[in-house]
Amino acid sequence: MKENYMVCNCKQVSYYAIADALNNLKNFNDVLQAFEGVKDVTHCSTGCGGCHDKVLDVISEILMSHEKV
Repeated sequence: MKENYMVCNCKQVSYYAIADALNNLKNFNDVLQAFEGVKDVTHCSTGCGGCHDKVLDVISEILMSHEKV
């Protein structure tokens, strides 16, 4: 199991919060669609925007691993 850590400091969104948001999405066709869904749920990357790439990396990692977090 992946270690939990803070991905978005402005909105206090952790790796697990992003994973939970992904698990609750009904469907998506690509990482960018998933990002929008995660952003709507967690509000990550809506503050300074500095975590944008980190959030995309986490989403990609979770989707590619097919691992339940």
